[in-house]
Amino acid sequence: MCGENVTFSDCHSKFGWNLNITVTDFSNQIESRLLNYLTAPNVLVWSAVVASCSIPGMYPTADLMMRTENGQHVPYNPLSTNFRFTDGSVGSDLPMQRLSELFNINTFIVSQVNPHVVPFIS
Repeated sequence: MCGENVTFSDCHSKFGWNLNITVTDFSNQIESRLLNYLTAPNVLVWSAVVASCSIPGMYPTADLMMRTENGQHVPYNPLSTNFRFTDGSVGSDLPMQRLSELFNINTFIVSQVNPHVVPFIS
């Protein structure tokens, strides 16, 4: 199960993985969205990764894509125009409260790599 057709639901049902990726709506940069098999089961993982890597001013915003029942790739939110996403840390660096609510956890081990902030650290 590799390639461009993998959804969050696929990751959970086939491997038991609770893969979580955060993205931020570029037009409303207040709150990030946590994408996983519960919140966005049909979203294609590759599109969430691309959106999560979109750093404002460095990399362009991205569309989230989903797989329909017939295998077609379509925009995740087709009703909204210019609904594009960027790095999840723009809205909220680590979505610990949301993860706690969804999975009933309260301990986190986090490894975060942000090479784009190196020029700003003295």
